[in-house]
Amino acid sequence: MSRRILMGVIVADCHIDFQCEILRGIITQAYKGNCDVAVISPLHNFSINSVHKDAEKTIFDLIFSESIDGIIYDRNSFHNEEVCKYIDGLCKRSEKPVMLLDHNDHKSFETTSVDDLEAFETITDHLINVHGYRKIYCLTGPKNTFSGEERLQGYRNSMKRHSIDIGKDWFEYGDFWTEAPKRFAKRILSGELSRPEAIVCGNDVMAITLSKIFIDAGLRVPEDIAITGYDASIEGYQSSPSITSYSRPNFQLGAEAVRRLYRIITGKICSKVPNENGELRLGESCGCDENPGLRRSILRNLSINSRFESQLLYGDMLFDITNADNIHTFADRLDNYTYLLHKMRRLRICLTRSYVDATVDKNAEELSFRVGDDMKVILAKSAIWREAETHDYFSSSKLLPDYSEERTYPSAFFISPLHYNNNFFGYCAVSFGKEPRSFSSLYLKWINYVNVALEQVRIKAIMNRTILNTSKALLYDHITGLINRSGIEQEFAAKFSGKTGSVECVTFELHGLKKAYYQSGEEKSNSIMAAFAKKLRSCISSSEICGAWASQTLCVITPVEGRAETICSDLCGRIKETQFSSGEENCNIDFSAGKCSLALSPAADLSDAMYKATMNKVFSYTISEPTSNPQFEKLCLLRNRIMKNPELPWNISEIAESLYLSKSYLQKIYKSYFGKSIIEEMIEFRIDNAKTLLSQTDMTVTEISRECGYSSYNYFVRQFRTSEGCSPSEYRDEQKRKAENDES
Repeated sequence: MSRRILMGVIVADCHIDFQCEILRGIITQAYKGNCDVAVISPLHNFSINSVHKDAEKTIFDLIFSESIDGIIYDRNSFHNEEVCKYIDGLCKRSEKPVMLLDHNDHKSFETTSVDDLEAFETITDHLINVHGYRKIYCLTGPKNTFSGEERLQGYRNSMKRHSIDIGKDWFEYGDFWTEAPKRFAKRILSGELSRPEAIVCGNDVMAITLSKIFIDAGLRVPEDIAITGYDASIEGYQSSPSITSYSRPNFQLGAEAVRRLYRIITGKICSKVPNENGELRLGESCGCDENPGLRRSILRNLSINSRFESQLLYGDMLFDITNADNIHTFADRLDNYTYLLHKMRRLRICLTRSYVDATVDKNAEELSFRVGDDMKVILAKSAIWREAETHDYFSSSKLLPDYSEERTYPSAFFISPLHYNNNFFGYCAVSFGKEPRSFSSLYLKWINYVNVALEQVRIKAIMNRTILNTSKALLYDHITGLINRSGIEQEFAAKFSGKTGSVECVTFELHGLKKAYYQSGEEKSNSIMAAFAKKLRSCISSSEICGAWASQTLCVITPVEGRAETICSDLCGRIKETQFSSGEENCNIDFSAGKCSLALSPAADLSDAMYKATMNKVFSYTISEPTSNPQFEKLCLLRNRIMKNPELPWNISEIAESLYLSKSYLQKIYKSYFGKSIIEEMIEFRIDNAKTLLSQTDMTVTEISRECGYSSYNYFVRQFRTSEGCSPSEYRDEQKRKAENDES
């Protein structure tokens, strides 16, 4: 199979609706043309200069990647002209074809634009024909920009067609931001400009700002001054009053940019995706009634995002991942929080060799990055399961190993920098699979947590090396009390450095811990892990090394050949004893053991040996009949996610597709394992959540029904009554009576 064309996209603010629609068009059209996409996306738009953001610019060096064939560059998304010029220079030096979006004629690059003229005519026509306004002002975009001039011309055309003479002060150039509307409002409120009947704004940001200033000054919107926006953002619909706006055909802008760039690269014409034209979105700011269906849809999406954001902000993620003392433990812990990335299908955490070295045996004053530097994927996640670990490095000039693999379908990844102040660690790449979507604002907070944790890992590595001779506190696993991966590597070097022969690496994977976690919680599973480690430690001699290699994986390194079988036999007898002992923790759980022989030499790779040991299973211990279906762990993870987020719109077909199962087979094996269907459990989890909210909050029943994922209040009440034998209100009253009786 020949290599696909890879289109690089340089854009900021990917989480904003305006940009999301452009990216949706880009990805949809690229998939239509069988092209891969790499969206190089910083976490900020550089509106304010800082050391932290200066280091973030390093991500743009990926423009020079040998894998990228052409670049789509949204220059307007960056709010710093110096950064724009910096990216301009990189694009020129790359000597690759560049396509700008909605920009004036550039001296070096071609531009793709959409027509705002007719859309702006439509908005102005609405104010004149529907509401009868005549004295209408226009606050358009920046002067001498394509979008600003097009919108102004649309306003002029509408006014002229309705035979309305435009006063010389009736229009003004803006900035698509907040400063221009502040100046414009001040001129109106001071009397420098006479008060208009209505104002058409070049975008929703300016419309929201104007509306707020007028209301704060005592004017009514729309009774005293009607206001309209443009771009149809969620922020505009959330404002009070909601902004009448126009959903610009940004999808078509992105799609057309791909088609034009594709033709420049290949000389061929790419098949076109269906048009998605813009339309007028009514709000209250012009005097119309808003669309209740649209509001419900927006509130639904906001509720989902709010739920995930609450779990991120008030959960344990930051505490958990920042307490990791090496990159392997960090990856294991971060793996537990990838579910927060809604609809993520693939995730790659890629770190530079210099960062990896800095966490092992080298101190670096500053970690820099250049295209071509070696990178390592320390966490690879596909949907809800983790992929096998690889110890190989790859060149950053390839961007990601995924782009080089044989695939029957195209891929799109969002690539964002991992860094802290002036230290550059690598980049994170996230894909949403077949769905042409972008990430939400939650991703920015999630990845900032990751950046903080990576800096902590680096600092702890430095501290470990500094205090090695006086304290080894950071080299121990806090759950088992055994030495952790860093401690194992140091003790291995101390015991076997310079020796010949070989050692046997034995790994113990505690599969039963997952079942204990799902059934009894984290505290119970941790205590079982600690008890198991204690039993394992009692089975080895002083010449052997015993430690916690990874999450739920312990290991033994022994110079005695054939020790794996002896240790397993001894261990089984000791853990069986705990099943009937009342004085110690029962750690009689499922586990498996693997082994690998490692020849001692200066080039001995302990990590590789441990990985091979986990693959080379020599012993299995089960306390029940072995599971015949390999999908069990995936279903456990799925059930846990449904339990934590029952309000989400779980779709059986989508779940089955993500697990590569048929819909009927998924439902069959799920019920065989858990005794209930996915839908039955989702309803049970939703009702449990509703009961908690009814007894512990003052939320109305309608609010609770929405919070628990029900679009219909009546349907919620029926399901609740079926489950509990009473209505939600009756349940709340009963809980209040019980609480009062307990107090008395």
